[in-house]
Amino acid sequence: MKIDKIQDFSLKDIVLISSLPDMGKVGGIVTQHLTKELKTKKAAKIILTDKPWVTLKKGLIDLPHDEYELTVDEKNSIVVFTGENQPQEPASVFEMANFVLSTVSKMGNIKMVISTGGYLPGKSGNGEKVFGVATNSSLLKNLSEQKVKPLSSEVNSITWFNGLILGLGKNQNIDGIGLFGEIVNPETPQFQAASNIIKVIAKMLQLNIDTSELDKKIIKKPVEPKKEGPGIG
Repeated sequence: MKIDKIQDFSLKDIVLISSLPDMGKVGGIVTQHLTKELKTKKAAKIILTDKPWVTLKKGLIDLPHDEYELTVDEKNSIVVFTGENQPQEPASVFEMANFVLSTVSKMGNIKMVISTGGYLPGKSGNGEKVFGVATNSSLLKNLSEQKVKPLSSEVNSITWFNGLILGLGKNQNIDGIGLFGEIVNPETPQFQAASNIIKVIAKMLQLNIDTSELDKKIIKKPVEPKKEGPGIG
């Protein structure tokens, strides 16, 4: 993992919004959109090469890599972590999540971690709901007050970065919530789920975040996908 430090920041009571592309690309869409709408400034750039293969073009090989960014909204004391893909190897997921928490904690006290992603329920809905998890019962109650539904018992684990960042944060006594938008097709970008999540975040943090760019991309009548069962992350 190569890290390019771009700028130092000093913040107070930080909200870290941190997620990567998952089912329907939701986690990535959310953080990429927030980076744009909040006009965040780059704090660090991370390049990860952990894929167990090489790319081939015109007989020449190269190592594939993914880029990630840690960016800052100083006005609202928000840090956003986003990237192109999930890390390929489990060890890389831990390395990345620990790096994010460690780096942001040097900017100031992390008040809360918010992770996001897509959720494909066993019983398909219309893509309008947002489901949530939390690191303690008080936060779970707060989510309910925001009309966020508890994640179904059909899900018993949240894998890779979008789940791990919450667990590692909890181990450091950092409050955390996960917001998972209902998706209807895991194979295509789910802009409605991302928009719904951002609206919840905006309400929670008392911010005005425009989602019109995402809303224009929503497919009103998606094709019903074939699926074997529920999934998240």
